[in-house]
Amino acid sequence: MAEGQPTALVLFDIDGTLLQAGDPAHQRAFVEAFEEVYGLPVTLEGVQLAGMLDANIARTLFDLHELDHSEADTLLDRMMKSMGGRYRQAVMEIELRERLLPGVSKAVEACAERGWATGVLTGNARSVAYAKLERAGLADLLVTGAYGDSARERAHLVEVAIAAAEDAVHHRFAPQETVLVGDTPQDISAARQAGTKVIAVATGRFDVHHLAQHEPDAVLQDLGDTSAFVKAVESVFASH
Repeated sequence: MAEGQPTALVLFDIDGTLLQAGDPAHQRAFVEAFEEVYGLPVTLEGVQLAGMLDANIARTLFDLHELDHSEADTLLDRMMKSMGGRYRQAVMEIELRERLLPGVSKAVEACAERGWATGVLTGNARSVAYAKLERAGLADLLVTGAYGDSARERAHLVEVAIAAAEDAVHHRFAPQETVLVGDTPQDISAARQAGTKVIAVATGRFDVHHLAQHEPDAVLQDLGDTSAFVKAVESVFASH
């Protein structure tokens, strides 16, 4: 690898990993955009949200309301954009830094200090993710990534994120040079399917014991101990 190039790629999930899980403004924007585009009153009550892609949450509602997928999918991009606009408007006056989880900013900064490229891999639609990162003060640190309206499966987002990182830093990261940092079993499963490393954090809806059962490469209570996080990243890369 040429001198000065990043030595690894660290991809952070957003909800439950960087920011507190359960964003009512996001859920409200989703419901309102769905109702606008598809003309149906809906609720997210009882719908799995943790670890899910925004586009696939919409597809779950297609099934619940017996919509034809081929027809409904043609309107999905419009719905995602409407949701993003509604969410940005909703958080324009809100300080999302208050929703940052312990140690997040220092953990991301520590990656840059060690020559690791950083980005996001999130179930949030791109427009929503951009708004969250911007309002939380992370947009300048996490400038690339893959989003929940870019693929049908979370594991497929890994290739999208690696390609985005390559465009940004002009280096092609192999899967084994990449680590996902996430808070759900779906993050762990996506990493395994894509051949990357994965560090689980118990800052979302799943505790350390539950996450450990899915056998991530490492599991942390949170990102509050920057040194422990850095050691975990170094350890998982040393193991390949």
